[in-house]
Amino acid sequence: MADSVIEAKKWPEVQIQAIVIAGAYVGERNIDRLKAARAENVKAYLQQLGIKTENILIDRKTFTDEMVMRRSDGTLDVHQIIVELTPICKGSCAWLCDDPRVTPHSRAIK
Repeated sequence: MADSVIEAKKWPEVQIQAIVIAGAYVGERNIDRLKAARAENVKAYLQQLGIKTENILIDRKTFTDEMVMRRSDGTLDVHQIIVELTPICKGSCAWLCDDPRVTPHSRAIK
């Protein structure tokens, strides 16, 4: 996660927004407490990495069997924390698409 934030800090003239999904699998104990603790831990870590508190959006989810993957051996493959970093731009962010400082590279949708 730190490497992703370091790369995002190279984005020119934008702030970084972190969208966090903090989840727990339906079969875990104390689901609400787990979701809250995971959310707070990730939020604190993102703040330490320099993301402004007001730019961290957290969504708490309970993952059901339909929402998780299983490995080839049948064990669950649950990603309890998902973080997406996006730029906060004035107007459109399309101008970032051709900037070599922005990774991964993409293109504007027209």
